[in-house]
Amino acid sequence: MARLLYKQDSVALHKRLTRRHIRLCGQIKGGAMCASAIQPKLDNLLLTEQALSEANEVYENTSDDLILKDTDLDNAVRTLFERSRQHDRENSGNVAILLFPNLTFSDIINMPYTEEPKKVSAIIQKLETLEPEHELRLLIGMLQQKVNAVNAALDAKQQAADNVRRCQVEEELAKNEVRTQYETNYLDARKALGRQVAESLFPKIANRKNRAQEGELNPEQGE
Repeated sequence: MARLLYKQDSVALHKRLTRRHIRLCGQIKGGAMCASAIQPKLDNLLLTEQALSEANEVYENTSDDLILKDTDLDNAVRTLFERSRQHDRENSGNVAILLFPNLTFSDIINMPYTEEPKKVSAIIQKLETLEPEHELRLLIGMLQQKVNAVNAALDAKQQAADNVRRCQVEEELAKNEVRTQYETNYLDARKALGRQVAESLFPKIANRKNRAQEGELNPEQGE
């Protein structure tokens, strides 16, 4: 019996066996009906695979962008800390303690990406309580800009992650359609052409112990 496709089979194996099946159908009288039935399913799988690849690329890009924006925010926090300490030294003040009660910034810059903008926003609110002419208020705009950039990067990454999950679902559905049609083609071919001819429409492959190699060529096994 022809080797059918199974749910646990990789997308690569689905593509490879289907491509070979379509090619064999073109060489055997009566096989055209099977090729016509499964070609659109294969085309759709290829499209969803490409969409997933592009979605993963966008997700990687948004991850890189978030790291950069977070680094910018970290540096802005460092600048505020250093400027507040300098101000206190020169003016015998205690602004640094107001802004950084523990007199350290490391706990802030080591926060998760989603938490640091909230913490810096709270610090901005403290800066806004200073007298209007206070020199450290000049840093409010810069800090807010960095916070906004991180929040935008977080939103972009979340949207990219959602898109990856959607593309994964669509690829799995397309894979299922190929697998179902592959089996349907076998059953229909047996009814219409007989068992012997039907068998010749489907590629023969050797069993593999290592499924990680599925979809790869192996000359020693005649594939």
